[in-house]
Amino acid sequence: MGTSEGKMSNGPSPFWLLLVGMWLITFRAQAQVLISGEVTSGGKPVGGVRVDLRLPGATGFLGYTFTSQKGKYQLRTQQSGKLSLHFRALSYKPVIKEIGITQQDTVVNIELVAGGVEQLQEVVINAKRPYRIGKDTIELDVKSFLRGDERTVEDLLKKIPGLNVGTDGSIKIGEKEVEKVMVEGDDFFEKGYRLLTQNMSVQPLDKVQVLQRYSNNKHLKGIENSDKVALNLQLKENSRSRWLGSLSASGSVTEPLFYQGSINLMNFGKKSKYYLLGSANNNGVDAVSSINNLLYSGQSDEPGQIGVGVMTPTLIDYTPDLPGFDYKRTNFNRDQLLSFNTILNPSKNFKIKWLGFANPTKKSFYRNTVQEYNIQDIQFTNTELYKFHKKTDNYFSRLELQYDINTRATLTYTGNLGSLGRNDSGDLLFNGSGTAELTKTQGILTNHNLTHTFKLSPREAIVSSARWILQKSPLDYSIDEYYYEDLFQVGGIANINQHAENNLQYMGVTSHYVRRQKGGDYIEFAIANEYKDQELVSDFVLLTEDGSAIRPGGFSNQLSLVTNNTSVMAKYTVKRRKWEWTPLLNTGFVHSSLHTYGTTKRRENWLISPGLLTKWTLNPKGKLEAQLSFSQTNTQLMEVVPNYFNTGIRNFVKGLDNMATLSSSEGTLMYSYGNMLDKFFANFSIGYRTMFDYISNQSMISPSYNLTKQVLLKDKKNWSYNAQFNYYVTPLGGNFKLDAGAEFSDYETGIAGVGNRQIHSGSHNYGLSFKSVWRSKVNIYTGSSLQFTSFRSESASRLKNTYSFLNIFFKATADIQANLKNEAYRFGDFLSQTPKTYYFSDLSFSYDVKKIKTRFDISARNLFNNRYFKNAVITDTYRAVTEYRLLPRYISIGLDHSF
Repeated sequence: MGTSEGKMSNGPSPFWLLLVGMWLITFRAQAQVLISGEVTSGGKPVGGVRVDLRLPGATGFLGYTFTSQKGKYQLRTQQSGKLSLHFRALSYKPVIKEIGITQQDTVVNIELVAGGVEQLQEVVINAKRPYRIGKDTIELDVKSFLRGDERTVEDLLKKIPGLNVGTDGSIKIGEKEVEKVMVEGDDFFEKGYRLLTQNMSVQPLDKVQVLQRYSNNKHLKGIENSDKVALNLQLKENSRSRWLGSLSASGSVTEPLFYQGSINLMNFGKKSKYYLLGSANNNGVDAVSSINNLLYSGQSDEPGQIGVGVMTPTLIDYTPDLPGFDYKRTNFNRDQLLSFNTILNPSKNFKIKWLGFANPTKKSFYRNTVQEYNIQDIQFTNTELYKFHKKTDNYFSRLELQYDINTRATLTYTGNLGSLGRNDSGDLLFNGSGTAELTKTQGILTNHNLTHTFKLSPREAIVSSARWILQKSPLDYSIDEYYYEDLFQVGGIANINQHAENNLQYMGVTSHYVRRQKGGDYIEFAIANEYKDQELVSDFVLLTEDGSAIRPGGFSNQLSLVTNNTSVMAKYTVKRRKWEWTPLLNTGFVHSSLHTYGTTKRRENWLISPGLLTKWTLNPKGKLEAQLSFSQTNTQLMEVVPNYFNTGIRNFVKGLDNMATLSSSEGTLMYSYGNMLDKFFANFSIGYRTMFDYISNQSMISPSYNLTKQVLLKDKKNWSYNAQFNYYVTPLGGNFKLDAGAEFSDYETGIAGVGNRQIHSGSHNYGLSFKSVWRSKVNIYTGSSLQFTSFRSESASRLKNTYSFLNIFFKATADIQANLKNEAYRFGDFLSQTPKTYYFSDLSFSYDVKKIKTRFDISARNLFNNRYFKNAVITDTYRAVTEYRLLPRYISIGLDHSF
C-alpha cells in the first residue's frame, strides 16, 4: 500500500499531463501557418500532384504533400518570409510558385499545363538513405553517389547499385535495358542515349529518377501493360534555364602523342532545350559507341510501332569482336564528333525536336591469327598477318514534330536522313602470300514515321502509324592476289573484284487499340500491312593480267525479294489479385515473290504465332513469370541468295535458292525478388527452345577458300539459364554480386568429305564481384569471372577464359583523388600456345579546384606497357588464336572545366 502511494506521489497527475499536452498542441497549431489551395488543369481537378514547400533556391524541402482526388492540398509551416511551392505530376509540366508567408493562412491555386514525365506517389523518405520511392518511380540523390572521380553521367551511373553499365555503354536494371535517358522529362536520343551519358557532365545533376512501367506515349500511361524502364535526369535549380557546360582536354607528355578534347554546351529551359557536343580523340574512345542505336531506334512490342529494325543486311564487316575485353586498348583511332540537338516548345501544344551529328573517324587494328582445322582427314593450319584501316564518314539528322490536337489526341512525325560512308583498306599476309584488300561503300538511309494517338477515354486509346523507309548500301570489294586457282581452274589472274547493289524499300501501316478494364484486365488488338522490296545484285569478276574479265558461273547474283504481309494481333490480359494470364495470337498472311535472273517464284502462306504469358506475385517482393510461345517466320534475303557471294578473302556463302517458313517453340520461366534498393535482390531465368526448322551450313573447306551453302534442317535444341544475385553485407559495407549463366545447343552441320556432324555446344559464365560503399578515404571494386566454351562432335574442344579486376579509389582530401584500375586476363591452352596471363594497370590522379570549377588530372594508361594481346576462340569447325596489337603505355595531363 505504502509502495503504491509512493509511486503515485513521485509522478505528475495524468490530468496535468493531458492538460500540458493539449496546451502544447494548441500553441504549435497557433504558431503554424496553413497553406492550401486547389490544383486544376483545363478547369478540372488533378489528383496525385506532389506539392513541395521549399526555401527559394534550395534543393531540400520544408514539407510535402499530395493533392486529393478533388485536387485539394494543405501544408503547414512555421517558416515565414519568402518561400516557393513546387508542383509536379505525371503528364504535366512542373510549376514553381513564389509566395510570401505572413501570420495569416495562404491560399495558392494552380493551373497545370500538359507535359512533363513522372509523378511521385506514396513517397517514403528515409533520412539515412539517399533515395525516395514512389509508386512507379525511384528517385536517387546524385550527391550521395559521387566519389570525386566522376566526369560524365555514365561515370555516375556506374556507382549506383543495381544499375549495370555494359562495356558498350548500355544501361540495364536487372535483365532489362532502359528505353531512354531523358533530361528534365525530355528525350533527345531514344535508344542512342550513349551519346548523352558518355559525354554530358555530371556537375549540373541533382537527381536520377528510375521510371518503372514506363510508357513512351504519354496518352498510354495507366492504360498500357508496360514493364519498360527509363531514366530521367533532374538538374539542380541553379542549372536550369541557363547556359552551362564543360570543357575538357588532355594530351600525352611524350611520344607517341595521344589526345582527347571535348566541349559540352547545354541549356535546359521550360520552352527550349539545347545540347551541343563536340569531341575529338585518338586514345581509343569511340565518339559514337553504337550508331545503330541512333539510326534504328524504336521498340517493336510497343503499341503503334511498325517497321522497327528493318534495314539492309551487312555484307562484309571486319570489326574485331572482343567480348569481355576493353576494346579501347586495341583501337588505334582518330575520332571526331560534332552534334547539335534541340527541343523547342513554340506553344503549349507543339514541340519540335532536332538531332544532328557528323562523325568522321579513322580506325586501325593489327592482328595475327593462327587458325587450325582438324576434322578427320581435313587437317591444315592457316596464318594471317593483317593490318586494317577503316575510314567512316557518317552524317545523320532527325526531325520530330509533336502536335497536341487537344488533350486527348497527338500527332507525331519523325523523319531522319543519313549518309553512311565507309572506306576500308587492309594489308594481308595469308600463308606467306601478301595482298591488298579494299572495301568501299557510300550508303543513304531515310526513314519517315507518322503516328496519331487518340485517347477515347481514360481507359482506352487508338494508336495508328505509317512508316516509309528507303536504304541503299552499295559495296565495292577487291583484292590483288589470286588464291582461288584450285577453285576456278583458271590462271593468270591479277585482281578479284566484287560489286554489289544492296537496296531496300519498305512501307507499313498499323492501327493499335488498347483498353484497360476497371478490374485491371487489359485488351490489345492491332492490324497491320507491311510491304518490303529488297534487291541484291552482286557481280564477281576475275581480272586477268591483260585486263579481260572472267565471271565464274554460280558466283554472281541478281535477285529481288518482295513481300506483303497483312497481320492481326490480339492479346487479352486477365488480372486478379496476384495472378495475370495473357493469351495472345499473332497471325499474318504473306505474299512473297522471289525474282532471280528473269525467273519468278511466288509463294503465299500463313504465319501463326500463338503464346501465353503469366505472372504470379508470390509476395510483395517476389514475382514469378512464365511464357510459352510458338512462332513462324519466313526466310530473309540473305537466306535465299541462289549463288555464292564473297564475304571476304577466302569465304563464299550462298542461300537456299528458295523460300521457306521456319517454325519454333519456346518456353521461359523467370523469377525476380526485390528491387535495386533492397539489401538483397535477385533474378533467375531458365529457357528452352526447339527450332523445328532451322538454317544450317554445308561447307567445303580448303586452306585457300571456304564454300558455305545454307541448308534447311530439322530440330535444333537450345536451352539456357541466367541468374543474378545482389546482396548488401552491412558488416563489410558493400554489395556482393553473383552472376551465373549457361547456354547449350544441339544441332547439325555438314562438311564435304566428312558428311553430317552432330554438334553439341555449351558455354558457362560465372562471376563474383564486390563493390564497397565505405565512408572512408578508400573504396574498392573487385571481382573475377570464368568462361567455359565447348564443342563436341567426333572430337571435343574446350576453352577456359578468366578475367579478374581490382579497382581502388583513394580520396586523400575533398579535392585530391587517386584511382587505380587493375585487370588480369588468362586464356586456354591449345594450338601449342602456353597459357599466359595479361596484366593491365591504369592510374590517375586528380585535383579539384572548386573556386574555378576546374579539375586537373594526370593519368597513365597501360602501365606494364603490354604491346600485344592474344585472344582464343573455338567454333564447331576450327580453333584459333589471334594476337592484337595494343596501344602503348602513355602518360597524359589534362583538365576538366565546368561553366
